[in-house]
Amino acid sequence: MPSGVAPKAVDGGPLIVVHQMAKVASLAWVEAARETARRGGGVPQHAHYLTADALAAVEAIVQATGDAQTIVNLLIVRSIARKGRAAAAAVARARAEGRPIAVISGMRDPVARSISLVSFLADFCGHADGGLSGRDQASAEAVCAFLHGVWEAVLTGREPAGSFERLAWRMVGAYRTWFDEELRAVFAIDIFSAPFPSGGGAQRLSAPGMEALIYRAEDMTPGAPAGRALQKAAGTFLGTPNLVWPQLNTAATRRSYPLYLQTRERFRLPAASLESIYDAPAVRHFYSAEEIAAFKARWQEGRAVE
Repeated sequence: MPSGVAPKAVDGGPLIVVHQMAKVASLAWVEAARETARRGGGVPQHAHYLTADALAAVEAIVQATGDAQTIVNLLIVRSIARKGRAAAAAVARARAEGRPIAVISGMRDPVARSISLVSFLADFCGHADGGLSGRDQASAEAVCAFLHGVWEAVLTGREPAGSFERLAWRMVGAYRTWFDEELRAVFAIDIFSAPFPSGGGAQRLSAPGMEALIYRAEDMTPGAPAGRALQKAAGTFLGTPNLVWPQLNTAATRRSYPLYLQTRERFRLPAASLESIYDAPAVRHFYSAEEIAAFKARWQEGRAVE
């Protein structure tokens, strides 16, 4: 049900779980929640996957061998699995102790998110064939071609063979099912049980023993129309009335940032693909028809390069 009441502190405060898809400003929320978690005697839990099936799928990517293992550095993938297991255990302990849980989860334009995600994976995981990161002197055209392949696989439901491709496929495609398969499955939070605020801001939901704050990453950008509303809601949720967003922009600090910007400028998708992407119920939940039309226009094949 909708709720506007912050989780009540019990025995030091709620367990804070930043549980969300990758590349939706996760680290900013982890940093924003640190003081609240510290007052409760802990640290925020940060996980992209908490369910057994999803974590097993990530661990299978780690265990790929031979030509199927196309990830150069498995540290990030192992970390996703490790943090997920640790957060799931923390959630189980909190429930056993009767400790309340505060969950933060968010959404982002799926196409913009896919570009950021592939850029991140190329930099920190690396593809065995190279050619996707600034370190490898990759071209924006090569990255765009890879993104086209990922989106084709996502929209057709065809899981790729290579481990890097499988990881990108799973994480890019999460926007369609993640809120049901992860958030609802673990916390009984149903984003569709109440409308997202018109124009942006924050959606507050509750379930037995827990509260959730649901947001859009676009509302965290400087000057966003709903930025103040989201910041106020986040401060109330975290018990930090004067909350200020941590100034984090990890993409801008990486060597591949110019390549990332070039890819954003050049990437386009066919109209039919965009229709399928933006027709997903989760997308229509968070964004108005006008906002979705703007996203489609931004990524429409045939639009002149900026």
